Amino acid sequence: MDYPSILRDVLGLVKQAGKGVLEVYGDDFEVEHKSDNSPVTQADWVSEETLLEGLSDYGYGFFSEESGFSRSGKSGCWLIDPLDGTRDFVERTGDYSVMVGLLVDGVPVLGVVHAPVSGKTWYAVRGGGAFLDDRRIHVSDVSDLGSFRMLVSRFHRRRVDERVSSILGISSFTRSGSVGIKFGLIAQGEAELCFYTTDRLCLWDCAAPQVILEEAGGLVFDVGGNRLVYDFSSGRMINGFVGCNGRNKQKMVEAISKVI
Repeated sequence: MDYPSILRDVLGLVKQAGKGVLEVYGDDFEVEHKSDNSPVTQADWVSEETLLEGLSDYGYGFFSEESGFSRSGKSGCWLIDPLDGTRDFVERTGDYSVMVGLLVDGVPVLGVVHAPVSGKTWYAVRGGGAFLDDRRIHVSDVSDLGSFRMLVSRFHRRRVDERVSSILGISSFTRSGSVGIKFGLIAQGEAELCFYTTDRLCLWDCAAPQVILEEAGGLVFDVGGNRLVYDFSSGRMINGFVGCNGRNKQKMVEAISKVI
């Protein structure tokens, strides 16, 4: 499969979806709440409609935040988050993104994360390196945990963050919204660690960021230190996930295991 060619198409499509999101963002919009009390806006639907229509020609299945799962005869599946960081959208922080990942035989092979407000786009194809716009990017070479920069949620102060960082000796924190933007910052060397122990995060939260960070030289694994498993029966990353610059994996796993 010619993934670089597909990537070019997806880049254009994700940016088109981002323009639709910005149009809603610049106007008054209503906020509704789903059954799990998470917010959803017109921008979620506008973005998803653009993405589903544009990606349908490839014949893969879809798993999208708003429309759910659609199977196909092919072994691949698009994992779509039309608006990652909806609360950041609602609060107008600008720290949200549009994300598309392609999963083939259980492995993310292509990922795009686009931040409409900044215009930044992180992307990667498995085996081809990671990029921010037209510039190839790589994780930092920081190995001293005391110098690690950790990304944490803007809206949720989590005790687990404080306990793990204390064990590891990390004292530098930056609050950020979208999972995709967090992983993009690690991929470009501006942070070293981000992790989630909750089972509330879904498959579409992980696929695109994972391939980008791994192609930038980083590591992505679950809280037990194992490879991520994309389980469509639950639709969630039931063992959480960790993204880092590839250093001190075992120490991170041990620290997390002590507090969860």
